[in-house]
Amino acid sequence: MNERREPGFDRALAYVLSIGAYAGFFVMAAGAVAYILVGGVVAARLELTGVLILLATPVVRVFVAMVLFFRERDSRYGWISAGVLLILLLGSVFGIGER
Repeated sequence: MNERREPGFDRALAYVLSIGAYAGFFVMAAGAVAYILVGGVVAARLELTGVLILLATPVVRVFVAMVLFFRERDSRYGWISAGVLLILLLGSVFGIGER
């Protein structure tokens, strides 16, 4: 790993995780409020959207880490991040159809 990493590297990854977690939480909270007030399909869709945001957050984090590693010319960790991203995406694609 490059010892002279850009100072904003960890901060950018922390922002991605914070934004994803808060966005997922607030969308799910909106779904709970919608369920109390009106119920129905809208509330269920909001809850599902919140869960999907929470599930996508780590994938986005790995993508951002890959971009940042390549931007810092740390190709070893960039390619490792790309491999992890590929595994996550393949797992999502092939895991969706299983029941």
